[in-house]
Amino acid sequence: MVAYNKIMRVDSRFLKEEGAEVFTGNELLIKGALEAEGGTHLLTGYPGSPIAGFFDAMEVVAPLFKEKGVRASIANNEALGAAMLNGSQMGPLRGICAMKSVGLHVAADALALGNLAGAHPQGGALVLIGDDPWSDSTQVPADSRYLCRHMMMPVMEPSSNQELKDWIDFGFRLSREANIYIGYLVTTNQADGGGSVQCRPNQYPDLSTVNKFSIDTAHIDLENTVLLPPRTWIREEGLPQRYARLYESARRHGVNRILNARENPRWRAEIGFVATGLGFCYLQHALHELGVADQVPILKLGISYPVDPQLVEEFTRQVRSVFVVEERRGFMEEQISEIVSKLNQKATAANRTNVWGKEFPAGLRGIPSTRGLTRAF
Repeated sequence: MVAYNKIMRVDSRFLKEEGAEVFTGNELLIKGALEAEGGTHLLTGYPGSPIAGFFDAMEVVAPLFKEKGVRASIANNEALGAAMLNGSQMGPLRGICAMKSVGLHVAADALALGNLAGAHPQGGALVLIGDDPWSDSTQVPADSRYLCRHMMMPVMEPSSNQELKDWIDFGFRLSREANIYIGYLVTTNQADGGGSVQCRPNQYPDLSTVNKFSIDTAHIDLENTVLLPPRTWIREEGLPQRYARLYESARRHGVNRILNARENPRWRAEIGFVATGLGFCYLQHALHELGVADQVPILKLGISYPVDPQLVEEFTRQVRSVFVVEERRGFMEEQISEIVSKLNQKATAANRTNVWGKEFPAGLRGIPSTRGLTRAF
């Protein structure tokens, strides 16, 4: 039976400050927003499976949001939600806009503009995207990562339930440190699933609907926020520098990292894996069943776009063949293959690296590119 705070009638799980608690995946996104450093100022978007439960959880926490001055509301459509997110970055605010994969198409125009203008250096912008690899409730078997790449918006893919919650905070940090929007991708099994996580104290914003501030329009940075020619191409030319800051931030926060790294630089493992999202959990389970979970090098990429070329180069010095494990199409595989191809052009025959994913050596079937993965892939 769900316990509620007697005064605000809020599910007590969302008020828990320490210890373990059980949440659904969508509820974890709300709890992550509550725990984010400095608090979250805006939660908006438009519901649709598998992200619809995010808005149900938002309603459960509504009395708390109202008391703390957090703006939490459903937009009339995804484009208007994206416009609200863009508006939040005019000030030092942290905003979240949630939608399903099909809705991302509706919001793409506004998000492309917002991403190019960039996040506020004291704020942060997250776009929660619900993808449905199995097409259980979606008319189009979308892979939203490709649309994010078209908008030049980085993609963050948490794996475990703990990451699903905690990486909301990391997403904000990466967003403001790199001055860019972050597409925060969750899939059906993550959103509709759930489990136990370790909780932290909630944090609430100083600036809020009960402690408002006014934007001084005379000091708006028009060069970076009003995207009209020639400002547009100037902002586009600065994207490589922003991506470089993103790579550095992702490494520093452990979002991108190498597991089971080889200590002897002269010895390369025969195989290594690159994984992201829920695919990483399936990979870990399979390797554990084989008894080699702590022996095989794994490049865990929490940022699946853009892939960090420096980290890939470091990883290829440790393995001879790279196997890319990801749900849906070969999104990371395409990027990694391009990076490795350039590295192989400079390497001797003995030091070259192979990349496999949707196809395996000797004509064997690779990781499925349609529907989702299971523990039996």
